[in-house]
Amino acid sequence: MTSLRQRHAATLHVCSLDGSYFIVSNRTAVEKHSQSDLAATQNRKRLAERVNSLQGLFERVCLIVEKDRSKPGEASRPFQRTRCYDSTLTALVSTGVRLLWSDGAEQSAGLLADLARLEQRKGQAISVPLEVKGSHRQQALQLYLGLPSVSYVHALSLSHNFSSIAQLINSSIEAIQKGGSMSRSRAEEIYRFLRYSCDSFMMNSSTAGKSS
Repeated sequence: MTSLRQRHAATLHVCSLDGSYFIVSNRTAVEKHSQSDLAATQNRKRLAERVNSLQGLFERVCLIVEKDRSKPGEASRPFQRTRCYDSTLTALVSTGVRLLWSDGAEQSAGLLADLARLEQRKGQAISVPLEVKGSHRQQALQLYLGLPSVSYVHALSLSHNFSSIAQLINSSIEAIQKGGSMSRSRAEEIYRFLRYSCDSFMMNSSTAGKSS
């Protein structure tokens, strides 16, 4: 975090998510794991669940494989590849995860900054304020996070670009896509949900409207 701010002049916002990962654009999330994490058999199921969850929220998922740190006073030892490690990497690649390699925290910070700049050049940079002010918008943000396949950055964009929950509910697919800075397929899923299967969402929306 410090390196991203000081060495790469990155704008950071820490928020409560369902895991520890980085959002570098409207469509890309990045996880970071050490080599030993990926080599541990007991971590495979949890990692698969995390990747599956992220792929439901983002079009692109990257994973930084970071070299294990040596403890103070210990000599650096070469990492011993295992069958579990190799099969885990193969499984990640087969699901569409992009792997990036890092020698340590400083290089990982550089990779994150490079990814954010690349996404910016491709027109995918996060363009809305990273904080939501006012109780009405904060309530809307929490409700949007309950929509299917909506990530924090999508919910953030929706809360800034729609003046009310009612406006979102009555919007077209194109308006949802633009306002949420998301893919058309994701906007279509939200549109269908709002039209045909959102009884509980409507109840929560009504409650939020009365309390705001």
